[in-house]
Amino acid sequence: MFRSRIKERLTRKRQAREEARQIRLEQLEKQYREAETDDYKGNEEGVKDSIPTTSTSRGGTPSKDSKALERAALKEKVSELQNKFQRAMFMYSQLDNEKSALLYEIDLLKDDMEEKEQLLSQANRESRDLTTEVKLLKRTVDGLNAQHEMLRSEIAHRDQIIQENGLVLAEQEKSDDGLTNGTDNM
Repeated sequence: MFRSRIKERLTRKRQAREEARQIRLEQLEKQYREAETDDYKGNEEGVKDSIPTTSTSRGGTPSKDSKALERAALKEKVSELQNKFQRAMFMYSQLDNEKSALLYEIDLLKDDMEEKEQLLSQANRESRDLTTEVKLLKRTVDGLNAQHEMLRSEIAHRDQIIQENGLVLAEQEKSDDGLTNGTDNM
């Protein structure tokens, strides 16, 4: 569920970047076309106003050759700027893709960490429960050991009293009704 949201978000980001790239390229192409049409219009006006020669007149009107050179230089500069822009956009998209991949990896690691925290929390709860159970069993064992020692000492005390008084302990038989039959010899 969380991963699908991340994938959707990454897809939306990629689409937005692609749209932005297309818009930028269209703007550059539009600017380039406008520059070409401005140059072309400027050349037409220059041709009408000037006398067709290969040199510049003294009035300062540029000749066809100088306009052509300017236009070629501008085209070259625009082409160079487009290439730089495309390289920059390519590098930007690579960096953005790396960033997106790293963010996705971070999200996966966060998911993994949350799962491990939940497992750790569950293990801690189970450990506390088991520790409580062990303590309870230890108290029960200690109580039973104390009771066992007390019964042993009582039996030893009884045996000592029987010996001191010269009595003999006879075995007792259990009857079907659970009562003991037997007597001590005095």
